[in-house]
Amino acid sequence: MNNVKGKVVIAGIGNPLRGDDAVGSYIVKELNNKLRAILIDCEDQPERFIEKIVENKPETVIFIDAVHMNQKPGSVVFMRETDLEEYTGISSHQTNLKHCIDYIKAKITCKIFIVAIQPENTEFGRSMSKKILEVAETLRHLFIQTLNKN
Repeated sequence: MNNVKGKVVIAGIGNPLRGDDAVGSYIVKELNNKLRAILIDCEDQPERFIEKIVENKPETVIFIDAVHMNQKPGSVVFMRETDLEEYTGISSHQTNLKHCIDYIKAKITCKIFIVAIQPENTEFGRSMSKKILEVAETLRHLFIQTLNKN
């Protein structure tokens, strides 16, 4: 988080109908009006929002997404965009996210980070698990404390 500078866009990714997969969207909604950053809820289609990100010309973009990383549920990994290649194919959004990042980098100069959260359950029709809700709350506080100082 120390590398997050300047104008910031936070883009939450997640399908609200697939349990813990919704965590990125959930966190962005919970940050609404609590943070000096541009917040975008991409749901499960980040590619639909890349122009909005580019138009804002941020210095930093942070994507928040549930990523299957073979970790303990609730584990959080802060990645640079280059780290995403290690996890390709383990989340329904990762291929689209990689293309989105490539497009953004071609259009503007910015740092891009991914906050990846290991989901517990992504079955259709499920609610977010208690563990992932707790992690989402912790991350919400972290974003507020860290980014409101800049």
